[in-house]
Order: sequence, then structure tokens, then C-alpha cells
Amino acid sequence: MSRPLLPAALRQVWPNLPVLALGSVLVAFAWGLARVAAAAVSWAGVVLIGLLVLPLLGALLRGCLVLLTGDHFGIGTLVRTLPSSFARGLRICAPVTGVALLGFAGTYAWQVSGSPWLLPSAALGSIITLGALYVGIVALPYHVGGNGSWLRSWQVGLFVATRNPVPVLATMAAVVLAVLAAEHLSVALVLVLPAPVALVWASALRTATEHSRQMLAATSPQKGAAPR
Repeated sequence: MSRPLLPAALRQVWPNLPVLALGSVLVAFAWGLARVAAAAVSWAGVVLIGLLVLPLLGALLRGCLVLLTGDHFGIGTLVRTLPSSFARGLRICAPVTGVALLGFAGTYAWQVSGSPWLLPSAALGSIITLGALYVGIVALPYHVGGNGSWLRSWQVGLFVATRNPVPVLATMAAVVLAVLAAEHLSVALVLVLPAPVALVWASALRTATEHSRQMLAATSPQKGAAPR
């Protein structure tokens, strides 16, 4: 039986406060830019969230996953791995952002025109966007961690997410709550908000992947270990 990972994640906060604070500030700064852009042009905010905020959060997620294993991940490691982590996160987030923009455009066209013929495309775009976000909850930290190719990361994300809906949905809920809270919190609190979100996300991912490995080991042990 695996030990609870969320308490382990919470225990990582104080001893690793400097690196978590730095990662949080980077993500919060990107979030501020996205909000400013969204105030001017709504779709620009979507682009910055997908191509800047989430890849930076992916880099912080990578550090949280390392910390959950008990290994060291300090400020120096964060700075050294930031370019590669950001690039790998961008590979996952870019197509999701493209899908989200298409869904946004379809919904906007339907709202402006009011044509019932555009409703199916708007609904389909929204469903595809939600599906990509759902699978991306697993694919993003998996790929940023250097565990496999782009296609492999999406395959693992689909496998894990469809068999472990509770931790994936919990992560999505935590992210949504954090976004809503950021609208009402002071700047100082927004600066530290990404760290607990990343720790919860990393803990949920570890829980889901460990359960998936156990499922595969139980059903087809001759095929080897499940993806890590």
C-alpha cells in the first residue's frame, strides 16, 4: 500500500521554501502579464496562459515531483533546468492552446451570430478543449520530467487520466479554485499561490501513476512495468 502523498507534499514546503517561492514568483509574474493582455484582447490572455504561464508552471511541477521522491531540487537546479523544462512544457501546451483558441473562436462566432448552425461546432470545440485539458493534467508534468516523447506523453496521459479520474479532476478543481482566488487575493498572496497548486498537482499525479502501475502489474505482469 502506497503512503499518502499529499501530507508528504505539504512537508516539502518549509525546507524547500526558497525554490518554491522563486518558482511561484515566475508563474505569478506570467499570470499577471496574461491578465493584462486579456483585459485588452481576450484571446491574447488565452495565448499567454497556454504558452507562458503553463510551461512555467510545468517547470515548477518538475521540481515538486523531484522533491516528492526525496531528492534535492534547489534554486540552482531550477535555474539550470528552466529552459529545457519550459521548452518541453511548451510542446504539450501549444497544441492545447491551439485547440482552446479554435473552441473560443467557435463559441464567439455562435454568440455573435446567434445561428443555430454554429452551435454544434461551438459545443464540439468546447468538448475537445476540455478533453485536451483533462489529459494534459497528466501529460504536462510527465513530459516536462523528461519521461518520454511527445506522443508517448499524451498516450500515458490518456491511459492514466481515463483510469484515475478522481486525482485528475481534483487537480483541475484545485487549478480552477486557484484562478478564482487569484482574482480576489492581494498581490503578495498571488505570488505564493502557484507553489501549493504545483505541490497538489504533483501529489495527484504521483497518486494516479502509482495506481496505474499497480493496475498494469495486476492485470498483465508479463508485459512489464507501467509507465513511470
